[in-house]
Amino acid sequence: MMKYFIKTILISLGFLTLSSVSHAAETTADLETRSVVISDAIKTGDRIGRIRFLGMLALPDITRGGVRLSQLSGLAWDDDDGILYAISDKGGLFHLQPVFEGKFLVGLRLLRAMPLRELGSDKPLGPARADSEGLNILHGRNRQKGDTELLVSFERFPRILRYRTDGRAIGEHPLPAPLNDAKNYRDPNKMLESVCVDTSLGVITAPETPLKSEREAYTRLFSLAGKSWLYPFTPGDRITDMECLGKGEVLVLQQNYRHAFSRIDVLLKRVRLTAVPASQALNPETLLSMSSKDGFQIDNFEGLTRHQGRRFFMVSDNNDLFVQRSLLMYFELLNE
Repeated sequence: MMKYFIKTILISLGFLTLSSVSHAAETTADLETRSVVISDAIKTGDRIGRIRFLGMLALPDITRGGVRLSQLSGLAWDDDDGILYAISDKGGLFHLQPVFEGKFLVGLRLLRAMPLRELGSDKPLGPARADSEGLNILHGRNRQKGDTELLVSFERFPRILRYRTDGRAIGEHPLPAPLNDAKNYRDPNKMLESVCVDTSLGVITAPETPLKSEREAYTRLFSLAGKSWLYPFTPGDRITDMECLGKGEVLVLQQNYRHAFSRIDVLLKRVRLTAVPASQALNPETLLSMSSKDGFQIDNFEGLTRHQGRRFFMVSDNNDLFVQRSLLMYFELLNE
């Protein structure tokens, strides 16, 4: 009788193991992406400004794990685990795996999808607090698997939280004044759109547009340690993401976009925060300038992350509109 009981338990455990493996396999899927040209005059591998275009994919609008792959606003690359993380404006977190042919981006796999959760709770972020915009990574290049943390910045309720890769919040970074008061921003939907981590300056963030106290010709990049830097700003533009490259060097993704049927301008600039005194304005170097009026088939680019070496991913937010696309672009930054 005991032998029969043990055999039954072992068979049951084996069945559960197989079931869990099967379920895990079901969460990984090759997405039905479509290769997109960036311009009729530019082929994959061609140069645009100071970058080399290495491919772009239109992503499908699907729902997995109750989370919709849409309105993508932030990216972060985990070099240790080989995962491209993405977040959406609705508080969704996605684990993605890019597919390459040589150095060109040709496909994308969806590994997992889950909601971001409230700090101190297992509850998914509520609609009013789920406006996640900026994404960056901690411990993503230390040659240790499984210790990655994600930094997420938010609009509407301005804050920066640390997350585990399963979407559970583990801590919040206090914001310095004037970022810590929602009344200082020009609009609830123009708050902390970007965040990155510099090796010496720590966490860097920026509002999407200048604060109420700033002249519209300038905005500021802020460190959570209290420092800030004047950044020249054209009215109508928005800072949609940043990527810290180390030693005070920052890539700034900037665009001018109003609605789905308007002209879109996308700019990629580089600044060196340690190059000028805090009292002086930074001198951004334009690396890339694309406009839909010049035939570029671009969209509302809001997310940027470094992949490996001088190669980067950039993603667009489709605003949940059928006339827009979620585009994942891959490119290499050139020396000159």
